[in-house]
Amino acid sequence: MFLYSITLKETNMTLNSRQEAFCRAYVTGATGATGAGGANGARAARDAGYATAHAAKQASRLLRNAEVAERIDEFHAEAAAARAEAAQELMAKLEPLYQSGLDAGDTDTVLQVVELQARIAGLLAGGFIRPRVQRGPVPAPSVDNEGHMEFLGLLDGGEGAEDADTLENVPG
Repeated sequence: MFLYSITLKETNMTLNSRQEAFCRAYVTGATGATGAGGANGARAARDAGYATAHAAKQASRLLRNAEVAERIDEFHAEAAAARAEAAQELMAKLEPLYQSGLDAGDTDTVLQVVELQARIAGLLAGGFIRPRVQRGPVPAPSVDNEGHMEFLGLLDGGEGAEDADTLENVPG
């Protein structure tokens, strides 16, 4: 029993609603993300409404169906196009950072941007992005500066050094 049919414009193939649901479930896999790799035919068949007891056999039959296979290929192509578009958008967002790093002579920024671009392009996988080197002004000390300077003076043998036998005598 078919609830409705879906006619695909470009290919003139007709899939029933469960076949279409199977194709979608097969492509998205368990994660729900298109192009997720690791498709599971039996799970997709169950998700599409086929009987649990016969899901694996039904999936095998569906995957041998030329129209179903073509529809799955269409979904994969759509997902690949969407990923390519997203990658281009991300690359475009990184380009100004790359250029400003070059202009400022900030090699660390340039290297990080190139590393991110390589990851987006799929040329580099896994691991962490290198930590950024601290640049710019040194952060303000977290201790009282005057007391800190007195302590450093005591260490250098400066004024009051003769009175400071232990750390307990250090002001601040």
